[in-house]
Amino acid sequence: MTLLSPEPLQREYFDWSEEEFAQKFVEKISGGRLKQSDTYVDLKIKKTSSLQKVKTTYQDLTNLPNLVKMLPALAKDPTPADYLRSLNNFLRDNRAGDLMHWYGKMREGTKTPLFGSADIVNVCNLKCVHCYWWTNREATAGELTPEQWRTVIQNSFKKMKIANVTVVGGEPMLRKDVIKVFSDELKNRISVVTNGMFPMMDINGFYFVSIDGTEETHNRIRGPNTYARIKKNVQEFVGSGGSVAINMTLNTLNYKTIVDVLHEWDDIAGRISIQFHTPFIDNDPLWLPFGDERNKTIDSIMEFSRTENKHFVINSKEQFELMRGNWGYKCPNWMILPLDYKGNIKTPCCMGSASENALQPHCDKCGLAPYSGLLASMFPIEKAMTN
Repeated sequence: MTLLSPEPLQREYFDWSEEEFAQKFVEKISGGRLKQSDTYVDLKIKKTSSLQKVKTTYQDLTNLPNLVKMLPALAKDPTPADYLRSLNNFLRDNRAGDLMHWYGKMREGTKTPLFGSADIVNVCNLKCVHCYWWTNREATAGELTPEQWRTVIQNSFKKMKIANVTVVGGEPMLRKDVIKVFSDELKNRISVVTNGMFPMMDINGFYFVSIDGTEETHNRIRGPNTYARIKKNVQEFVGSGGSVAINMTLNTLNYKTIVDVLHEWDDIAGRISIQFHTPFIDNDPLWLPFGDERNKTIDSIMEFSRTENKHFVINSKEQFELMRGNWGYKCPNWMILPLDYKGNIKTPCCMGSASENALQPHCDKCGLAPYSGLLASMFPIEKAMTN
């Protein structure tokens, strides 16, 4: 891959203070939402009294099991030692202090991102039939060098004390040099989302590998012989002590295979995150409409968690209940700072684009896991928020 000669990075947010970054980022992504829909609810965080703060803290503590269950790095059959290990990892590298910093800002009424995502590369070795990335792809020019990414990381994610950054693409494993920079700069704060076609390297974080159904269905979506190669790479990395979760996006081509996928991968990967296809166009044939078929699919997943393995599926019950219908109008998109392959802020969310002319995801039909998970698990019944 040939990259253009590096030029000095010029980003206005490099000069923003933490407070300015939070304010201007929220304004930017809210503006992106309002361009596509006037039904978007800009959720406001209440400034609470001392008594309300005590009540809210109690609610957060009672909701802690849901938050712990969402930790992808937690073992699928956790023992007390696993929980202690997860707690120890959480306390390392000042992550607990940064989370309390974010929590304090939120309770003061300041919206600020907690997570981040970075499209580190603008090419992919596959062309999956359902992938949103191809709808917004531009010519491959302007990709950042590893050192330029280091500058972006230090002036955005680290400045904002981001808890975890999802490294995506294109296919991020095509830029292992950049992944290494993220691994070094954000120790134990990154997750790499990959199609699994390349052997995985050791990182200070964990991997999500995308699976799109049983072997026949997956190959129909991602290409011939991809399934066997991905499975081999995952098994070898897990066998060497690596941490891998899988991710599945449900659409009209694969939703009937979900229970079979759960059974097959339960013995291979640590966890699974499930989401639904989000359309960018009207009448998208891949979108699974709200209604009976979608509800039956969700019920089957929840039944697996209830009767077979309550730890394998990362998604909480509350998140699945949200995903039965339209929750996008109250999406907490301000909680994730998304950057494109040039280091520019994407709007209205990580599925959007920094380009004003790009297609946008249909928020009223969103099935994306990160935002619905945050809404369901961190703000059940919209606590601490008002319209």
